[in-house]
Amino acid sequence: MPTHPQRALVLKTGVQFTVKLRFLVKLQEFNYQLKVKAFFDNFRKFNILGTNTKVMNMEESNGSLAAEFRHLQLKEQKVAGNRTNEGPLIVTEELHSISFESELQLSLSGLNITLETMSLPVVVISNVSQLPSGWASILWYNMLTTEPKNLRFFLSPPSATWAQLSDVLSWQFSSVTKRGLNQEQLNMLADKLLGPQAMRKPEGLIPWTKFCKSINEKSFPFWLWMEGILDLIKRHLLPLWNDGCIMGFLSKEREKVLLSDRYSGTFLLRFSESSREGAITFTWIEHDIHDKPVYHSVEPYTKRELTAVSLADIIRTYKVMAAENIPENPLRFLYPDVPKDQAFSKYYPTPSEAAEPMDVGNIEKSGYMKTELISVSEVHPSRLQDNMLPMSPDDFRALEQFVSVPSNIHDMSPFIGYLHLTM
Repeated sequence: MPTHPQRALVLKTGVQFTVKLRFLVKLQEFNYQLKVKAFFDNFRKFNILGTNTKVMNMEESNGSLAAEFRHLQLKEQKVAGNRTNEGPLIVTEELHSISFESELQLSLSGLNITLETMSLPVVVISNVSQLPSGWASILWYNMLTTEPKNLRFFLSPPSATWAQLSDVLSWQFSSVTKRGLNQEQLNMLADKLLGPQAMRKPEGLIPWTKFCKSINEKSFPFWLWMEGILDLIKRHLLPLWNDGCIMGFLSKEREKVLLSDRYSGTFLLRFSESSREGAITFTWIEHDIHDKPVYHSVEPYTKRELTAVSLADIIRTYKVMAAENIPENPLRFLYPDVPKDQAFSKYYPTPSEAAEPMDVGNIEKSGYMKTELISVSEVHPSRLQDNMLPMSPDDFRALEQFVSVPSNIHDMSPFIGYLHLTM
């Protein structure tokens, strides 16, 4: 579908899709039009709307015969107002096929040859919210079988080995970004699917239900979590992901191990495991007066927050504050030791995008002072003593809020009174 080109083989009713055929046998010139007609299987009744018969023409690029069906649509047939599929499978597990038939007549020999081919299995959805689950079915099928006619595959879907699935997961990222998943990231996902006791054995088996179905009402499927992260990257984090700024898939325990021997203010970016829609957080390390490491994590940022402010700007302007304490940015080095501005400066607003210096005349003309959204975490003042006492994760659990301050102010201390936390 042109609307979702990276989700091939998932078709939505009422949305146009394109199919192109090539005739791979090179024939001598003959005076006959090779007509091709498209048919849909009878597993669930659909009508094919649009021109479903085409004449194959010679392609200039390679001289082979080809036909392109550009404006096909599917419409489900209704019976007495009810859906016609009464089978045991849900919509996103139903597999269908589109077949194409033609007849080649060789006049010199009087030979008639019937030609037929069929598509790989497709999933037909009626709502775009079904797209992630439909794509999961396509991935699972093509990962585990090469049989194009096994449309009952999901009546008893086989399990996948971790070796098979890890390649497919990495490919999902490399197909829509410039980075696949490295071994550290895959290790975290293996632990999530197989458990840490599985030792991430390549032959470890993952059943279809664990990949794409909820275990209980409070959980959400592994694949929908991955799909939410992919969408978050495509919409809001693509340059940061492509440049390797985001570590991404990392457990809370592993991030503490990595940060434990780093300088204070060293931070890393990882995806939240508790957000179904996809979210990202950052964790940094500080050291108390006894040089004991203390870790702080902010509440994860979702598409909602990242639509308002980019992640690079959040990192640039992030503040930690307590009553009667000057707000400070605790983020100094992107893991392992890259200065923050060196890592993120190219994502900061350009001078032309930055706010103009405050001018009384301009304020009088417009009636408004320019503002900038920044992210602030509030901590209880009893947790601060010379900026050295540790703060527990519970006390510092990211009560970050969006606040408005004059955008041209770089020294925050004279303007503390303008900070307003909406708790």
